[in-house]
Amino acid sequence: MHSAQTNPESVINLNALIAKVKDLPPLPTIITKALETAMDPDASIRNLHLLISQDQALSAKILRIVNSAMYSLRSEVSTVSHAIAVLGINTVKAIIMAASVDHVFQSSSKDLGTKLMTEHSWGTALAARAIARHVRYENSEEALICGLMHDIGKPVMMQNLRDQYQEIIREVYEGKSAFHLLELQAFGFSHAHVGAMLARKWNFPPQLSEAVGYHHDPMAAPKHRKLACIVNLANLVMVSMGIGFEKDRALEPEKLYSAEQLNLGKPALEALISELGVTIRATTYFGG
Repeated sequence: MHSAQTNPESVINLNALIAKVKDLPPLPTIITKALETAMDPDASIRNLHLLISQDQALSAKILRIVNSAMYSLRSEVSTVSHAIAVLGINTVKAIIMAASVDHVFQSSSKDLGTKLMTEHSWGTALAARAIARHVRYENSEEALICGLMHDIGKPVMMQNLRDQYQEIIREVYEGKSAFHLLELQAFGFSHAHVGAMLARKWNFPPQLSEAVGYHHDPMAAPKHRKLACIVNLANLVMVSMGIGFEKDRALEPEKLYSAEQLNLGKPALEALISELGVTIRATTYFGG
């Protein structure tokens, strides 16, 4: 069984974490306001449109994502109001959260490592949504968000613990070990713990911060085990496909504990991975 499946969880010294990782980045103001509006059950599409339209970069990102292979729409969407009307509030909320993830990744650097991390996060997002739909999880866009967010702790650690983290990146790239295992050895906490803290700081729903925090040890998740299993499996499917830093072509996803918990056998996973390959090749986040 792959090493990323078995995370030697220990009692996390949060004081040490906070001391070492001081600069958890705030969300840009417009994204924060847009998220608050999207989460308001009484918010109108018009209100959300007016808010998003104030930010040219966010508007462009929403249109780019909506028109990507991720949503497979039959005709091009050219306005934010049309995008919101076509996709609905929940999906737009997912895209706004995606913008927040890109904001953190792009603020760390624009090198090959950042590109690999971004591609891995988007791939995991697509995989998590596909798995969620297959196992009839009640909110596939929520799974998409968790897939996007699962590695958000990595760029934060890269910014704050640069020298040590560069060494970890090198060892992972050489196939010596997995990120979270090396992080636990070096710091006593992993990117999953930092990501969960960041999700809480940004006031994301508790199931999201829990799925992010336990994506390497989903069976330890106290309340949202199914969602954590979906993210764990999606992450390791990307590892098996060689998307991102960690690559393990010999990994057999159907043998993972999370796959067993979700009742996903080899035929279902092979079909799902085949479909993912097509979507990923057609999506602008990969190979660009």
